[in-house]
Amino acid sequence: MTSARGVAVYPALNRPDTKFDELGQYKADVKLSAEDAAPLIAKIQAVAKEHMGKVMPKAKNSAFEAVLNDEGEETGEVLFKIRVKNKLRKSDGKLWDRRPLVIDAKKNDLPVAVAIWGGTTMRVQFEVYPWNTGAKKGISLQPIMVQVIDLVTGGGRGDADAFDEEDGYEAEEETQANKSGFDNEDDSSTPDTDNGDY
Repeated sequence: MTSARGVAVYPALNRPDTKFDELGQYKADVKLSAEDAAPLIAKIQAVAKEHMGKVMPKAKNSAFEAVLNDEGEETGEVLFKIRVKNKLRKSDGKLWDRRPLVIDAKKNDLPVAVAIWGGTTMRVQFEVYPWNTGAKKGISLQPIMVQVIDLVTGGGRGDADAFDEEDGYEAEEETQANKSGFDNEDDSSTPDTDNGDY
């Protein structure tokens, strides 16, 4: 399944979040309007009913929940919890890094060095994963690919207008092959980046 455009909430897409999991967890949680969320919820609930014999609670469950304001009232938005944990391979004991592919608005690969912060506008392609732990059954959403449409990053804390253009180093634009099924998004706010790792 693929979400409509939404807003990233505490994403962990550059590096896995290790706060609650030693091997790390990638997070592509996205907040959508109730209108945009409704078709996804219907599809997810259909899988839940088949797997669990019933639909999940509407307000809050393992896959999505209503967004609340500071007074505890629903805002009319829905947060989809789209997360995947790294794993150790049983065959060789090596880490299985499960980072989803991240692309820009034009469907070019986005280098890992480009920090994606909360507030970024993005679409998320994910799989609905039915799970069993003994007698307990549930549904989780796992990210496969993320398309960044309007990037919010940590570099925005300064004011570039305070500088003049100077002769010197200029970042090169690099075009990368299209590796996704997303439509091109016409959005000039996604910056050009060069390849690089942490």
